Amino acid sequence: MKKCDIIIPIYNSPEWVKLCVYALFKNTPDEFIEKVYLMNDNSDELTENCLINLSKKYKKIEIYKNEKNLGFVKNVNRGLELSKAEYVLLLNTDCLLGKDVIPRLINHIEKNKNIGLICPISSNAANLSYDIPQNYSYMQINDMFYEKFKGMDFDACTVVGNCLMITRECLKKTGKLDEAYGMGYGEETDYQFKAHSKGFEAKVAIDTYVFHKSEVSFGTSIEKQKRLEANRKLFFDRWGEEYNKKIELYSKNDPIKYIMENLNLDEKVPEPEVLFYLPDIHQNAGGVHIVVDIVNYLNINGIFANILTQKLHDNYKEIMIFSPSYLSNIKNIKPKCIVGTIYPTIFYCNTIAEHYDIPCVNFMQGYEPCFDNSTIYNYAELACRSSQNILAISNFLKKQCKENFNKEAEVITNGINIDLLYNNKEKNNEKITITMSFRDSFPKGDFILAEILKKLTVLEKDININAIYVNQNMMFPINNNEKVNINYYEGPLDRKQINKILEQSDIYIDTSLMEGFGLMSLEAMANGVVPILSESFGIDEYAIDNENCFIIKEVNNPNEYIKKIEELIKDNKKLKSMSKNAKETSLKFDIDDRIDEYIKYFKNVSKKEIQLTDIEKEKIKEFEVTYDKLFVQTIKECGTKRKIYKKILSLLPSKLKNKVKEIMIKMLQD
Repeated sequence: MKKCDIIIPIYNSPEWVKLCVYALFKNTPDEFIEKVYLMNDNSDELTENCLINLSKKYKKIEIYKNEKNLGFVKNVNRGLELSKAEYVLLLNTDCLLGKDVIPRLINHIEKNKNIGLICPISSNAANLSYDIPQNYSYMQINDMFYEKFKGMDFDACTVVGNCLMITRECLKKTGKLDEAYGMGYGEETDYQFKAHSKGFEAKVAIDTYVFHKSEVSFGTSIEKQKRLEANRKLFFDRWGEEYNKKIELYSKNDPIKYIMENLNLDEKVPEPEVLFYLPDIHQNAGGVHIVVDIVNYLNINGIFANILTQKLHDNYKEIMIFSPSYLSNIKNIKPKCIVGTIYPTIFYCNTIAEHYDIPCVNFMQGYEPCFDNSTIYNYAELACRSSQNILAISNFLKKQCKENFNKEAEVITNGINIDLLYNNKEKNNEKITITMSFRDSFPKGDFILAEILKKLTVLEKDININAIYVNQNMMFPINNNEKVNINYYEGPLDRKQINKILEQSDIYIDTSLMEGFGLMSLEAMANGVVPILSESFGIDEYAIDNENCFIIKEVNNPNEYIKKIEELIKDNKKLKSMSKNAKETSLKFDIDDRIDEYIKYFKNVSKKEIQLTDIEKEKIKEFEVTYDKLFVQTIKECGTKRKIYKKILSLLPSKLKNKVKEIMIKMLQD
């Protein structure tokens, strides 16, 4: 069998590199891959670290680093010099392959030996772009294209370089990319016209589709515009006359126009296998990130998943490779499983589950009866008791559900992105660096953290402190100590920014009084940071006192945290030993493994009867009016949010009206 080398030019953006490589190996049969060349164009340390981790996981990866930044074209050419396989795929880091993209492209070439270059349709590719419709994933579009257009290709006016296959024969006769195009833009089209002059055809495979974010590594828009103008002039000076002839032919045989005319999605009702209901998608919530990650990874694995939401906030900075569904559009979706992500959503989701006769899952990421200082205890308790299925992120939560509410829960412990987080370097900071995060929440122990910060400023220690905070009105303790340097980071920060801070840290302090799992502490461990943690239950999954962390039992006593900080400052040998143990512990929580568990869970989840006591049935009637009737209205009428809220208020008993009205006003303002 003829195999393919994959060349991935890399400049920073490790979060995209990880997903690109993950999707490549997940969706390509191993027998089609010869080698994967990760061409590191002098990227930053976070990216370099990620590449090392990926090479440990995937044996066909080879890393090549440029000692100085060569630019896109020279970097690709270096990869082409290394490649020996019959086919070569140029793949951008922000391009995610769907199922069997490489075998499908090879199949087109095998049927037509004149093809020298071929590319798929993608979500962001100039004249070969097909946007992902709302409620769908790129993997679904790839499947639909294959089902509808199997074996079909069109002549390319201009191929697209984000995912471009070139034959060995074409490379031999045409050579490498022209380095006159510098950092990139237009070089693949120039190559196409040069190959055409050697007798090779360039094709677009319309039975194949990939996700492309576009330009995550290409600098500012000003730099981009200058490069575009210069490269465009270079191209048209060479090929303008021939290009104009091709564009005229292309307009009469446009693949995108053909797809639009023959793939009528209006006739289809999206049927997500898993639909998470997440009221708001915003940056300052770890639980939101976990849900988005799960949906991203499920989709890459061919499990059609989506998020039903009321609002996607502008401040959300993380990767989303799907188009979320909105509450107002619920009548146009037919999920096979609905997942609530926080206690109020369970009542919504139960109604959707009943309407469609499907399983409903309560995805429990924290001990919710203690949220809001336990003022909503019976509300969260009823949500738990009303759950068909409970999927918890820790054994602590499973135990609480069983002991307090007599509800069984399955557990998939939280995972972290080891490839991005695991630090291959040993800590060797000149000064001990301590990091803490103020999360603007009483249960997270900010008041204790502030007291620890003050006590650190009066110690006679030469230290650095990183203080991350989200409340703009936060007033920190005064620092009169010249030996203590405090760096303040106003959030919400994205995860790459947090990782940079953790990479430079030695100790992480977490004073939370209640954690369902304690994700950031585990992420700190992956960076070789030693956590000092309050005894907050959910940390039991990974925290071993005096081995990979310190656990403080007197959780509200700042002096106990200070003692452990001083111990680590004085004993560098102990600090290094615990750092090593922390990193080893983190390896057991790779998100790649957890996704396999989620796939298995959602493939087997089933509908279950809910058993409630008479007291609980009476209590829940108050919430049934609020939520069940809302969703019946929404599913049937799909009215505007304001109209729906007005209708709800008319249905509510008077004792609930004022409280619910306050909530609705806030939601409308959001």
